[in-house]
This record gives sequence, structure tokens and C-alpha cells, in this order.
Amino acid sequence: MEEKNETTLPRQNLADYLEDLARELRQGQLEVEGKTWGVPEEVDAKLILKEKKGRLVLKLKFRWETLPEYKPEAREPVVRWQESLKTLKKRLGAHFKELQQAVLQGNFPDPQTLEDFSADSLALAEMADPEWREPLQAYLDHLGALKRAVAGRDLEAVRHEVADLRTAMVVCHREFA
Repeated sequence: MEEKNETTLPRQNLADYLEDLARELRQGQLEVEGKTWGVPEEVDAKLILKEKKGRLVLKLKFRWETLPEYKPEAREPVVRWQESLKTLKKRLGAHFKELQQAVLQGNFPDPQTLEDFSADSLALAEMADPEWREPLQAYLDHLGALKRAVAGRDLEAVRHEVADLRTAMVVCHREFA
């Protein structure tokens, strides 16, 4: 489920929307796409309010687990997906650490490590939610460039692509984790 709104609106409408949202949160129930979800007493939240280069920015992100509210038959596939994604991300992290260490030591990555990293990256792409598509494609483009740089024995390009992959991974994790 996703409700994403990017628009320009009068400040009074924005204030009304935020007040409605606050009211629902206080009541302990939030309606999203026609379903009402319980809101726990403690909620993971990220709040950023800053002025930067002539622009005021407020970012509000909060989340909590909804899995306990799923029907038992709907819960199992989600748990399996979460567990397999977690396992895959751990493997990817370990492979990437090996790639980084080799490059930091001035070496090309081990071919098997690069192949394992590549295979796991493609597996991640298959599991990805639709909202991950664009940043994941950028990540896969850097992976392809890394493989070409290794094949061409261009260590400087390899360093560059490993750095770009790291940035792409951090951005994806920050946005979608």
C-alpha cells in the first residue's frame, strides 16, 4: 500500500491535512487506502526541519509494523519475503565488503566474489517493490559499469564504480529501508 502525494497546495489545505493526520494518530488508528491500521504507543520517527540555501524543508517519516494485523494466511508470505530479503541483503553486504577491501588494497575484485555479488544483486532486483525500480536501475547500471571496468582492467574506473555502488546502496537503504 502506498499513498504518495507530490503537489503544490494552499498552506491552509496542508495544515488541514496535517491536523487530520494528527487526529488519527492521537486516536490510535490511521486510514490508508481504505484500510484502518492500529497505531502503537511508540512509533519509529524521523523528523527533519531545516533551512538550506534559501529553502525551508520539512521531512517527516514514521513507521511501525502492521504484520500483527494481517490475517494468518496473509502473514506467512510476507514473513518469508522479509526473511529472504534480509538474508539476501546480508550476503550482498558481505560480498560488497570483500569488493571494497580488494579495491582499497589496489587490487581487482576476486572474480567469484564479483559474480556472487552480481547474482545477488539481480536476485534483489527480482524481489524489489515497484517503488524501488528507479534507484535499483541506477544501482544495476553501476554494477554493469563495474563489471566492464574489471574486464577492461581499469583499476581507476573500478574504484569509481565501487564508490558509486556504495552511494547507491546507502541512498536505497535510506529511502526504502
